[in-house]
Amino acid sequence: VHLGAEGTPRDLMGSAYASSQDYEHGLTRTLIEGLSRIEAVQVYGITNSNRMHERVPTISFRVNGSAPSTIAAAFARKGIFVWHGHNYAYEPTRQLGLPEDEGVVRIGLAHYNTVEEVDRILASLAEIVTN
Repeated sequence: VHLGAEGTPRDLMGSAYASSQDYEHGLTRTLIEGLSRIEAVQVYGITNSNRMHERVPTISFRVNGSAPSTIAAAFARKGIFVWHGHNYAYEPTRQLGLPEDEGVVRIGLAHYNTVEEVDRILASLAEIVTN
């Protein structure tokens, strides 16, 4: 796919990287906004849509009253694969007051994910939370 950049190979790579970042920021914004609409969900990290450029497209969250491993297993049964745990980030886990043996659910997005996949994640989580 040609992204409209011209110039040296370095310029082309820079343009491709910037396009990937912009796309990932949009996906991240969509996921965070959707998670924020689910009352039982607490999202960790930058959630301000004007600050997406300050974060990576990996979202950490917890569902009130549910262990992250339980949420991850429910996603897996729906064919959606996420991570759970403290992710070796012991100090942030402690500072956030999270149980070290539970941590968070993590969803990592990348340039190859789609808006439809994000919508599926959100619909699945809404269903998981209500059951």
